[in-house]
Amino acid sequence: MRLLHLADPDQRNSDVQFVSVSAPPPPARATAAGPVGFRRYVAAADAGTHESLVRAHGSDYGQALIQGDPELDLEQIGRPVESTSTVYLAADGEVLRVAPTLVEILLDADGAEKERRAPQDVAANVHGAAAPLRWTKSRFKRSDAVRRFAFARTVQLVHVDGLTYDYLYGIAKQLDEADELVLLGAGANGREPLVFQLNGVPWRGFLEGRVEGRRYQLLLRLSNLELKTREATHG
Repeated sequence: MRLLHLADPDQRNSDVQFVSVSAPPPPARATAAGPVGFRRYVAAADAGTHESLVRAHGSDYGQALIQGDPELDLEQIGRPVESTSTVYLAADGEVLRVAPTLVEILLDADGAEKERRAPQDVAANVHGAAAPLRWTKSRFKRSDAVRRFAFARTVQLVHVDGLTYDYLYGIAKQLDEADELVLLGAGANGREPLVFQLNGVPWRGFLEGRVEGRRYQLLLRLSNLELKTREATHG
């Protein structure tokens, strides 16, 4: 059971369930001969890399390619790739037998490195002992929100009894009548992004309501990308 600890504008809070909203399936890929699928094949072997060719033929190996095709390993190229495994390589290309130590690099607003440290666990903050998700003062018209943010995921809040129905229906009705999305904040001060699982992706969550009679939908739109237009330059 997946739960959110949610507060409404009047600071009434409740644990509510949510479910994932799946995107509609894409158009089927097919030709007149039948369905079209994807397959992976080996395109090059280690002996065909630039570094290997330089070691074998020197930096100017163009003529060697014309005369003998040394980059082609006919026993490897074209073989289907069924499964793969992660392999860590050192800077010189040697295989690491032990996974490397991870280092977290913090950057400032200009992209310059400001600190290196061991990775720190980020706890989930949407349920459990965490403070309830609160409405912030940031509200956006629906027509503006879809042009300003890239929504990568959507979850739907659902009721399990009459009390949670009234609670969620009231929130959805208020947002639908205002034609707005409201930004939710996590943490004690309500200013943190939403993290659904340990070390999960931090999201900005926008609550959207839709009401038709006594039916409702309460959707939480998740985004970690804001769309911005570049300023025009004149040469």
